[in-house]
Amino acid sequence: MTIETAGDGGAGAMAEIVDFPPSATMRPEQAVGTCMKTRWTQFLGIGITEEGEFEVVNSDMTAERALWLVKWAERWAMGLDEVEVEA
Repeated sequence: MTIETAGDGGAGAMAEIVDFPPSATMRPEQAVGTCMKTRWTQFLGIGITEEGEFEVVNSDMTAERALWLVKWAERWAMGLDEVEVEA
């Protein structure tokens, strides 16, 4: 699926949304390996450590961009990612 985004305050840009994870049964190291095979220019990883701590790892991006990615992940989890985005 491809969507148009406002980006970081610039003109609309196209972004391809990739289903994540491709399998519901991946172990963390498999999911990380799959992410390493992509051509993503920005990355946001969210997880729970062995100690039960919440942890976020991200590439160079604004907090607003990270929130945008989380909101799209929420839409995917709720099955709303197939709904057309109105400009």
